[in-house]
Amino acid sequence: MLLLFMSELLIYSTVFALLLILGETVVVLRAGKFWPLSFDDYAVAALLLVASLWLADPYRLPVLLAAWAFSSGNLYAMLFTRMDPNGGSRERLPVLAVALVASLMGCALTLIEIFNLGAI
Repeated sequence: MLLLFMSELLIYSTVFALLLILGETVVVLRAGKFWPLSFDDYAVAALLLVASLWLADPYRLPVLLAAWAFSSGNLYAMLFTRMDPNGGSRERLPVLAVALVASLMGCALTLIEIFNLGAI
């Protein structure tokens, strides 16, 4: 059961990372966003992919948790900055809200896996 849950977590992380890369690339190309502002999203995606596909077990879960936490903080900041009534752009709010929930789910799933393995 634990192995099955771990593989589902790794698939979830990989799919999220690929969607993040795709979404950020579309925003950069279509909206004319200054490309260095996308570095944090690409860094999160890279961390998720490295942890999901290449890292061995002692390092996999801590790196996944760090990547999910970084993603959640980044999405939280983007969402609430855009919701600012005094100057928020209100661009892509539903997409950011869904991405934030998905990222928080990744954090929760990773923490569950860590507790299931007895690492904490």
